[in-house]
Amino acid sequence: MPYFLPVQKFLFFAVIVSRISAFNVSISIPPRAAINAPRVLPSLISLSIELDRWTDWAGTTSRNEFFFNTLDNLRQLTGQPPNIRIGGNTEDHTNFHQDVEFSETIFPPFTPVAPYPEATNVTVGDSFYATTRFLPPNTHVTWGVNLGLYNITTAVLETASIIKAFALPETKKAGIILDYLEIGNELIFIRTTAFDLAHIISPSGLMS
Repeated sequence: MPYFLPVQKFLFFAVIVSRISAFNVSISIPPRAAINAPRVLPSLISLSIELDRWTDWAGTTSRNEFFFNTLDNLRQLTGQPPNIRIGGNTEDHTNFHQDVEFSETIFPPFTPVAPYPEATNVTVGDSFYATTRFLPPNTHVTWGVNLGLYNITTAVLETASIIKAFALPETKKAGIILDYLEIGNELIFIRTTAFDLAHIISPSGLMS
């Protein structure tokens, strides 16, 4: 395979583009899909949202209308709202405290390389999970629970608060459904003195 220097690459692609632009190509796009076109699941377009910034998207005391309308527009196109997963790396940096309103976060310094760094610590209360009610009706949700510190008390408190959020009258009336609890994010990377993934996997060769 020939090797191109950056300048050679630019000239090569410039020539290709100029050759293509010399042709007048007409493309016809049908107004609707062909009868034999493959169908995709309506939930193909779904979102995974980092936990530390969840309320930036959902809202706190009232719903974020921009986010809600975006999800609802997708619902109108696909037939159902996108599935939502809230978690990621910061689910394993999250603690629960009953007295916290929404969330308290500690972020590392912003840099040009990482203008939106992930929080190193997140503390949440019941009102944080309760903002799930601001999602469009009939949304299916996955919430992440902290397993990174192997603190069972934290995991239980978060789980109880999540269940409480889905029992709220507004959440139930909207038909918002908790599909899964994700216990820990990317477990294969959780290796600390307090916890090792090998402790919960049987010694059958699955873990090297």
